[in-house]
Amino acid sequence: MTLNFFTLLTIISIFLTIVLSLFFFVNKKGFILENKILAILLTIFNLQIFYSFATSNFAFQYFMDWHKPLFLARQTSFLIGPFIYFYVISFLKRKDILEYRMSVHFLPFICSVILLLIYFRNSNQFIIWKSYLDLIDTILILTHNLIYIILSLLSMKSTTLSLKGFYKSIFISSHNSWLQILLVGFILIWIVNLNSFALFMILKRPSWCAYTASIYALTAFLFINTIMIFILMKPDIYYIIAKYKNTKLKESDKSVYLHKLNSYMEFHKPYLNPDITLETLASEISVNSRILSQIINETFNKNFKSYILDYRIRESMQILADSKHCKLTILEVLYQVGFNSKSAFNNQFKLYTNLTPIEYRSKAIG
Repeated sequence: MTLNFFTLLTIISIFLTIVLSLFFFVNKKGFILENKILAILLTIFNLQIFYSFATSNFAFQYFMDWHKPLFLARQTSFLIGPFIYFYVISFLKRKDILEYRMSVHFLPFICSVILLLIYFRNSNQFIIWKSYLDLIDTILILTHNLIYIILSLLSMKSTTLSLKGFYKSIFISSHNSWLQILLVGFILIWIVNLNSFALFMILKRPSWCAYTASIYALTAFLFINTIMIFILMKPDIYYIIAKYKNTKLKESDKSVYLHKLNSYMEFHKPYLNPDITLETLASEISVNSRILSQIINETFNKNFKSYILDYRIRESMQILADSKHCKLTILEVLYQVGFNSKSAFNNQFKLYTNLTPIEYRSKAIG
C-alpha cells in the first residue's frame, strides 16, 4: 500500500483517536460516566475513519473481500448521534433524561444490523458502492445524526455558540466550551459526510472520491488534534472537578453559602485585592474553602481564577464608562481593580468586550 499523504493522515488520526479513547477509559478525573461515554464515542468515530479509508480509491483494492463486515461496521454510525446526545446531557447533569428509556436510542443500529445480516445470508457477493443499500443507508445515517445534533444543541440552549462567546469561554475555562468544541467538530464532520454523499452519489463523480476522502481525513485529523491540544493546555475545561463528587452538600446549605458569597462580593469587593485567594475569601465569609470552590464551579461553571477575573473586568468596565473617572489612566484603573499586569488586563478585557480598554472608554463616554 502506497504511504501517501492521505494514508499517513488516516494512520495518524486512527492512532491518536485510539490514544484519546484509552485516555478517557482510564482517566479518573471528572465523572467516570462522562469519560466512558466519550471513550465509546471516539471508538465508534475511529471505525468511521477506517471505513472511509477502506472504501476510498486510495485503498479499496485491499479490502474488496471485506465489504460485508465493513458495511456492518459502518452501521455503528447510527450510534454516534445518540452518544453525542448522551454525553451532552450527562455532562449537563440531566440524568433524568439519560436514564429514561435509554435503550430506545439504540434501535436504529440494532435494526440495521439485523436487516443486513438477513440480507447477507441471501447474497453471495456484496460490493458497497454497487448496492442500492449504500444510498439508503447513507441518507438514514445523515438524517439520524442530524436529529441528534439538533437535540444536543437544544439541550445546550442556555449556552452560546457564537464565535465571540466560544473564544471567550475557552480562555476563561468554561466547561460549556468543551461541549461546544465537541459539537462543532461533529457538525463539521457531518457536513463533510454530506459533501461526500452529494459528490459521490448524487453527482455520480466517483473520480472525486479521493478528494472527499482526503477532506474527511483532514477534518478528522484536525478535530482529534484540537481535542488533544485543549486537554493538554486547558485540562480543567473538559471535566467538572471530581473532588466534589463525594461531597455531601445539601442544596439548602448551598443556597445559604451562595447568598453569603454574592452579598460579600457585591458590598465588600474582595476581588479588588490583587492577592486574593480561595482560602482568604473562604475565611472572610466563614465557609470551608473546599465547599466554596465547589459552589463556584457548580454554580458559575468557572474556576476560582475565572470567577475573580469576571468581577474585576466588570468593575473596570464601570469605571471606564463613568465620566467622573475619565482622568484615570488605564494603568491606574487596572491596579484599582486588582490586576498587576497591563498586558494581562488588556488581554482579559478584550476577551470579555471585544474592545481594548481605550476603545471601550471612548465608545462609552463618547
